Amino acid sequence: MEIRDGYFRTSDGIRLHYRQAGSGPKTLVFIPGWLMPAEIFDTQLAQLSGQYRVVALSPRSQGGSDLYAGRHSPELRARDIDEFVASLDAPDFVLVGWSLGVMEGLDYVHRYHPGGLRAMVLIDNSIGEATPPAVAAHKRASKPMTSSMRIQHLKDFVRGMFRTVQAPAFLERIDRSVQRPPVEVGQELLAKPYPREYYKNSIYQENVPVWYAITPRFKEQGSALLTHLPSARMTVYPTAGHALFVDAATQFDADLLRFLEAVY
Repeated sequence: MEIRDGYFRTSDGIRLHYRQAGSGPKTLVFIPGWLMPAEIFDTQLAQLSGQYRVVALSPRSQGGSDLYAGRHSPELRARDIDEFVASLDAPDFVLVGWSLGVMEGLDYVHRYHPGGLRAMVLIDNSIGEATPPAVAAHKRASKPMTSSMRIQHLKDFVRGMFRTVQAPAFLERIDRSVQRPPVEVGQELLAKPYPREYYKNSIYQENVPVWYAITPRFKEQGSALLTHLPSARMTVYPTAGHALFVDAATQFDADLLRFLEAVY
């Protein structure tokens, strides 16, 4: 199935890039992680688009979307998702968030309570349950970096997301996305002002199926999720990296299809 690039203009005039494949009323909306481009989900677009309309967003200042000179507030990021979903004209949809996209997707759901939300897939980030996980390396405070040090730090971050060998062209495409915004943008995106419970409550307030796809570091949170929401599903990918849908793409896509069969 052909993957196509598209563009959407927000209410404040910012042009957002997205990738799409497939067609029909059953829509999957993917939201990527910190500074990541929509292309990170190309395998899912290729593999799932025979049965679903699959769309992946590059949030503002990420991937092929416009760089934004203003403040990247949580309110603005949630509004972007709301306007983007509305532009798809999908009667219902499944929201798939990865990493920071988990938090921003749950923030969007908390603020807008989208009537067309059919289910949520939350990939490898904290959901505000159980014990807080250790802070990821790219979120820790560090000394000021020179330009060359920052570039190397971001390259190490990108390569640290995978346990499997990735094609150089693929890694370079992601490198361009994470290196493109000013350092202040990355800091703003990580500075979420909410307590952990905000995200947990965002899950439980919506009466929709939930699948939590994680690496072992989030297993305790997943167990707490199943205790409080027995209808939820959890899958642990013990040998995959943070980008588990890339490292374990075949298994992840099969697991997602099984979840979607129950949803649709």
